[in-house]
Amino acid sequence: MKISVAMCTYNGSRYLSRQLSSIGEQTRPPYELVICDDASTDATAEMVKAFADQAPFPVKFIRNAETLGSTKNFEKAICLCGGDAIALSDQDDIWQKDKLEKLAQVVERDPEVGGVLSDALLIDENSQTLSDSLWERRRFTPRMLAALNGSRAALLLMELNPATGATFLFRSKFVKQVTPIPTEWVHDAWIAFLVATQSRLHALPERLISYRLHPAQQIGLKRVRWGGASPGDRESARAYHDILVRRWSLMTAKLATLSVDPLISRRVQERLRFLQARTALRQQKLVRRFVGATATLPGYFRYSRGLLSYCRDITCAGNRERSGTEDKVKS
Repeated sequence: MKISVAMCTYNGSRYLSRQLSSIGEQTRPPYELVICDDASTDATAEMVKAFADQAPFPVKFIRNAETLGSTKNFEKAICLCGGDAIALSDQDDIWQKDKLEKLAQVVERDPEVGGVLSDALLIDENSQTLSDSLWERRRFTPRMLAALNGSRAALLLMELNPATGATFLFRSKFVKQVTPIPTEWVHDAWIAFLVATQSRLHALPERLISYRLHPAQQIGLKRVRWGGASPGDRESARAYHDILVRRWSLMTAKLATLSVDPLISRRVQERLRFLQARTALRQQKLVRRFVGATATLPGYFRYSRGLLSYCRDITCAGNRERSGTEDKVKS
């Protein structure tokens, strides 16, 4: 199996050299490394050229004339890959030397597996290891691991998405099914979910990369808290909820073009209706909000953060309060 690595860069020179080195040190070298740079203004291009000159595999470097954003840049990168499988890569992590070897072994021995992912160590901006792992921070339990490795991983991914792109490898035959990737979605969540609707996923409970958390990263990880939200937080929450409605509207339309388990299609439609119901709560008075939220209570536990989200919806103040930030799919 030929493995392509699809990496996106953007002003990543601070950490890029170490990540490139870790890819070059793989016990199973990739077939190629495809790097799409999103119009960086730092030394990224020079660092990639220096690495390409001594890399034991081909390095394709494409520099965008204009910034596309991470989702469309990753879409471009995976469409340029020529391997049988594609491993996604961020610019600021560090891979264990046997990462590609262990991920590839899973898909090579089981033709029904369309994608494989792993856990990760967490490191800070100074490469110091943090106390918890990626899955621990996301509260990805052994029960969830068993469910994801079962026959209906897509249902779990609607609740919680452990498939961080930097740990994910998928068969390139699914590129046509997963592209184009809507800008409302983050690339890894969109790809993992659609691959799960077309095949099986497999999760390895090994920490095969060091996933870096630092102030300049686009996504990262945030801890859930019960404390009150500032007006700025509430405004961001409303905007994010509107994005979720658009995301799942787009996913509903996408699934209509594919052959998908009817249960998954029904659940996606159910999730969309739940999000739309939460939107409707914004304009309602307290009693109606309480009645409306209670009527959709099961959805809070399946598609949001349970009582935390329920209580926030009940106590919101019309269209001036927050509505549904707590989506469990990575975003």
